Amino acid sequence: MKSRSLFNNANTHTDSYYAASAGSAPTFPKLQDNIDVEVCVVGGGFAGLSVALELAEQGKKVALLEGVKVAWGASGRNGGQIIGGWNIGYDALASQLGSDAAFMFARMAEEAKDIIYDRAERYNIDCDIKRGYFLAAMKRAHLDYIEEHAQTLDKWTYSQMDKPHKHTLVARKDMGEYLQTDRYIGGHYDEGNGHLHPLKFAMGEARAAAALGVKIYEHSKVIRIDRNDRPMVHTAEGSVTADKLVLCGNCYLEDVAPKLKTKIMPAGTYMIATEPLPAHIAQQLVPKDMATCDVRHILDYFRVSADNRLLFGGKTTYTGADPKDIARTMRRDMLKVFPQLAHVKIDYAWGGYIDLAVNRMPHVGELHENILYTQGFSGFGVAPTQIAGRVLAEKVMGNTERYDVWNDINHFTFPGGTLLRKPGFLLGSSYYYIRDFLGR
Repeated sequence: MKSRSLFNNANTHTDSYYAASAGSAPTFPKLQDNIDVEVCVVGGGFAGLSVALELAEQGKKVALLEGVKVAWGASGRNGGQIIGGWNIGYDALASQLGSDAAFMFARMAEEAKDIIYDRAERYNIDCDIKRGYFLAAMKRAHLDYIEEHAQTLDKWTYSQMDKPHKHTLVARKDMGEYLQTDRYIGGHYDEGNGHLHPLKFAMGEARAAAALGVKIYEHSKVIRIDRNDRPMVHTAEGSVTADKLVLCGNCYLEDVAPKLKTKIMPAGTYMIATEPLPAHIAQQLVPKDMATCDVRHILDYFRVSADNRLLFGGKTTYTGADPKDIARTMRRDMLKVFPQLAHVKIDYAWGGYIDLAVNRMPHVGELHENILYTQGFSGFGVAPTQIAGRVLAEKVMGNTERYDVWNDINHFTFPGGTLLRKPGFLLGSSYYYIRDFLGR
């Protein structure tokens, strides 16, 4: 039996706060011709846009194919949190690849954020960027983890920086300076991380790429790849032949790249946006106007938008079925953090798919000769997608130093392939839910 398509016959962006507030979206034609370029990029999300923009800046002739609209998937629906680091810790990376590689990944984590800040300034992308991020603890075990996290930052990241970002361990008695809630007992504040309007940023990257000559095609879902000396990518009404092909479609590649499909699994995650709050209420809720995330495996994350809405996200589903009422489900979680919002209306509720890797570490690699890919950002992709795009562009241009190290990370196939990955993840998520409940 063929699996249900993740595209669901969509023609435009999901009905989210981001789509409603992004302003006029750039429009690009459908591919209806047979064209020839140096590099073809598949996927118009953050990773694909980053690859295309990097290569265009270096004079490459690039085409980008997007199945629906630019940033239609996770890149245009996510929490908008600009977070450094990786789901694999630096000590684990050092054990696997050596300390030099771990320090390289620490530098890339900071570079990933800088790419966002720099591009927003260089290309005049108005995307509501703000600095500040809080990692919140609900239990003593969470505080222990956060203290270790802060030490890890000092060891691997800030020790390499001439001017380290300010970061502070926050005790319970000082929580009122950061959040107006009793749900958390402390945490860690980091000025180097931040948040933004992800759809506005992606649209800005697309406009910048197009201005540099990238041929962007929307509503041009890839249906087949011919792996010739020069790969040929087919859509329903056209084709692209290229010297290099870069696949950035993640779980939306579906059956076009079966080998990649076995290494990731789509999972649903969800967000709500409240009605606009009075400015003084929004400022009371989050005095430092920062993004916040707790440290549980199945976590909550939230921030205040530029127009003073609380954007609140969380949950993860692996069944392919969304909650019956996303707004009601997420509102219950929001009120656990901010019960004072009980009478506030929810204006928007939406969800989408992320691509989970077994080890939660993004992949870069070569599927076949002249066919590169990146995937597996596991809900942690706003910043890492940007640096993955740059590293793949370096590989295309012949500089393989960082690519080679990244490609050495072991990426596992789901046991039992696509048939058993959902039951396996359901079992794993149940285990982590119990751990979260017990505070471990």
